[in-house]
Amino acid sequence: MRASALFLAVITAAACLRLAPRPVVDEPQAVIDRHVFAAGVDRTGDWAVPRGEKSVFLENGDAGVASFLSLKNLRDEHTLTWTWYGPGGQLHRETGPIMIGRPGLVFDRYVAWDEIGFSDVPGLRGRWTVVV
Repeated sequence: MRASALFLAVITAAACLRLAPRPVVDEPQAVIDRHVFAAGVDRTGDWAVPRGEKSVFLENGDAGVASFLSLKNLRDEHTLTWTWYGPGGQLHRETGPIMIGRPGLVFDRYVAWDEIGFSDVPGLRGRWTVVV
């Protein structure tokens, strides 16, 4: 009788147990910290910062436009492509794949950019779109 009661108590306790799997959450491979447009990029050693951040650029006052991207926690190697579309929606420039990062390494901060000079796009005034 005692063994039956013990068995019944264990079975009842087990019925109250619920095992729920926890989802595995991977850390992001990279987080975009910032994407800005600037009149240029200042380089110092292994680092770069945007110069003259703004959203309106003038042919007479600016040499061109830089699309500047800052990433946090970049793990391993990734590919970026910049695609520039002119005011009429026409494709004007595509960089092709650009490798960033390094296999097996984690970068706390990583910067990348592409520039387009006004001499490359004479007379194309209006709103441009850049896809990274």
